[in-house]
Formats: sequence, structure tokens, C-alpha cells
Amino acid sequence: MARIPDEQVARLKTEVSIVRLVEAAGIELKKHGGSDRVGHCPFHDDRTPSLVVSPDKNLWHCLGACGVGGSVIDWVMRFHKVSFRHACELLLKDHPALTVGTGTPPTASEIRQAASPFSLDAGETALLEQVADFYHQALQESPEALAYLDKRGLNDPELIRRFRLGYANRTLGYRLPPKYVEAGKEMRGALQDLGVLRKTGHEHLTGSLEVPIMDESGQVVQLYGRKIGQSLR
Repeated sequence: MARIPDEQVARLKTEVSIVRLVEAAGIELKKHGGSDRVGHCPFHDDRTPSLVVSPDKNLWHCLGACGVGGSVIDWVMRFHKVSFRHACELLLKDHPALTVGTGTPPTASEIRQAASPFSLDAGETALLEQVADFYHQALQESPEALAYLDKRGLNDPELIRRFRLGYANRTLGYRLPPKYVEAGKEMRGALQDLGVLRKTGHEHLTGSLEVPIMDESGQVVQLYGRKIGQSLR
């Protein structure tokens, strides 16, 4: 998967209106001094409006319990529980609910189906390659994983590329077809057979630095994982 260019990321952060994005999520915003607007934060039980949206800076921030905030990309990542790359893809697709002041946010099934990087057309061996590529991209977009590599003296772009290092960040499931349709059942069954998913549907390597094991021809034949967080089993 090609990395999303920095200039595209920068344009998304400035050209997609955070106000319209938040309002498209069904959150009512009211003016609050100057140009700022406030509303109820959807990420915690917010009885008193604590979500502050700043149109001038195109940023949002919660002054309440969760204390989170950021750009339009951060909003999509948290609201739809998707990776950085997937959030950018959704914004780049110019979904009506993401650019118009009124509308309905995309459903979970719409999110899963958008630009899915996985396919069974070429068989399970190719599917494992696709999983390795997905984790490889996720690592490059994860400050947590890169900080872990930095601490170990391994945060070198060439090393990461050469060994195709990856990171399992719990977002793989969001890129699969819905499990109640045949394609979703088939894909999850194949990923379970490969050991990528457990029977519960959770990623086997969640929270792990992922190292693909390759044969002499460079084909991925297995995935090795090492947990990078102290709180993970």
C-alpha cells in the first residue's frame, strides 16, 4: 500500500471543515465567544457541553473527561474507530456526510467496504501477504510503535522497509466486509485458518510489533509478534 503523501494529509487538515464534519455526526454546535463553538462530546458521558470546535484553526478539543482532540483526521479516527490511513481514505473519498453540514455519518458496513486492502481472489497465501502489508503501513502511521522501535534503536526507515516490520493496532477488522454477509464470513474464516484472527474475531497479534517470516523467495509464510505494551497479555 502506497503511503498517503504529506501534502494530501496537510490539505485534508485545512480544507475539510471540522465544523461540518462534527455537525454531520449529529452533534449540535453553538457559538461560544469569538468564533469557537461548543457541543456535547460523543466520546464520554457529557452532560455539560465540553467539546470545543475552533473553525479558525480547524481543530477540536474536549475539555471534559476524555481530554482528546486534534484535526479532522483525528476526529474520523476516533469517531469511526479506524486507522490514520483509513481516516484519510474516507475523507479523500469526499463522502457527503463528511463534507456537507447535514447528513448521516457513514455506517459501519460502509466504512468496512471502503477501499478494503484484502482479497481472497489470489488465495490464502496472497492474503497473508496483504495482512503483512497492512500491518507494515499501520506501523509507519503509529507513533506508539515507532517510539518502541526508537527505544530499541531500530527506528530506521530502511530497516523497517527491508524486514517489512508491522504493527497490529486493532484496526484490521474494520477493513473487512460485514460478518453477516457471505464475503465477510469467508474472509474471516480464511483469516482464522491463517491464524491472523482468533475464533472470537479478535486479531491474534493485537498490540504487537509484527515481523513477517519469509521463505527463500521472499514469500511471507508466517507472522511473528512481540507485545510492546505492558498492560497486554
